Amino acid sequence: MIINFDELNFDATDADTLQKYLDAMQNISEKANRLDKNAPQPKQYLYLCESVKACFDGIFGAGAGEKICGANNSLRACTNAFKELVEEYNHQMREQERANEALIAAMEVEKAVDTE
Repeated sequence: MIINFDELNFDATDADTLQKYLDAMQNISEKANRLDKNAPQPKQYLYLCESVKACFDGIFGAGAGEKICGANNSLRACTNAFKELVEEYNHQMREQERANEALIAAMEVEKAVDTE
């Protein structure tokens, strides 16, 4: 997948990658719940950008967040990158679900043939 012109190896169907993704999503959700909504807006943006970058670091390794989102703390760049990651995850999961259904159907046909 390509995010902000950086190519990333992201296979959501790989068990290790999936666990990293799920852990990162849990962490970012917890951080979002701790956002100080009374803090000045620039401080909120910085906190959100750091959270998104940490999410990418958790999945792709140290430094990935800054590589993907940039050294600055542009909330637009960070949220766009995060959105692309989530969309790619959802796309891969939909594709895998279709493949799983086809596999199960084929196995059921094979089982029916074997019992005849």
